[in-house]
Amino acid sequence: MFVGSDLDAHDRREDLVRVLAFMRGQPVGTVRLYLLEEHTGLWKGDRLAVLPAARTCGAGAPLVRYAVAYARSHGGQRMIAQIQLANVRFFERLGWSAYEEAEDYLGLRHQPMQIALHGDKVTPE
Repeated sequence: MFVGSDLDAHDRREDLVRVLAFMRGQPVGTVRLYLLEEHTGLWKGDRLAVLPAARTCGAGAPLVRYAVAYARSHGGQRMIAQIQLANVRFFERLGWSAYEEAEDYLGLRHQPMQIALHGDKVTPE
C-alpha cells in the first residue's frame, strides 16, 4: 500500500505499542496501537499485517484481541481502526462495528470501525 516506507509521525512516539506475532519461531504478523485522546480513552489500532501463509492459521485474530486487551488494560474506552473492506467481516466477528461510511485511504476503500473497551455500547462522536 505504501510507496517507499510506511513510517509516519506516530512511529516516533515513545508510547507507540508495536506487537509482533510469531508462529514456529518465525514472525508472521504485526499491529501497532496508540492513544489518540487521553481524556476520552480513545485508542487507534492500525498497520495490521499478516503474511498470507499465516492468515489461514489464525494469526490475525490474536493480534487484534491483544491490541484491544492492551488498550483496555491501559484505561481505554474505545478503539478505532480503518479496515480494508475485504476484512470487515473478520473484524465484525471479533466484536467491531462500523461507525461511518467507507472512505478511500491510499487508493483502497476502508471502513471506519470501532469497538467498546468498557461498557456495553459505543456511540460515535
